[in-house]
Amino acid sequence: MTAQSSKTVLSLDSEAVLSLKDGINFKNSPDDAKCYIIYKENGELKACKNQCKHQGGLFIKDIEDLDGRTVRCTKHFWKLNVSTMQYVNPPDSITQDELGKLSCHFLNLKGY
Repeated sequence: MTAQSSKTVLSLDSEAVLSLKDGINFKNSPDDAKCYIIYKENGELKACKNQCKHQGGLFIKDIEDLDGRTVRCTKHFWKLNVSTMQYVNPPDSITQDELGKLSCHFLNLKGY
């Protein structure tokens, strides 16, 4: 079994956390300029790297998403429900079970 390690890739102070709007937020790391998606709902935060696990495309807000929880990959239009961190299959794509190995990178956010 491989030992796990942790690395802080994005750190937000309390002011930055309080400035997040409810729903989807895109934040760049000041250290390496990589983008992360932060989802805020009822004071809880979930975050992931802004990179689709299918083929590495970037996520953007999905204009078809009426509840503000879904982002869409720019490469193949795969969708990720950021509130659950689960992929939402486009029509005729592979099943959710097959997507299990394509899970999002979760991050820990502190300062709130």
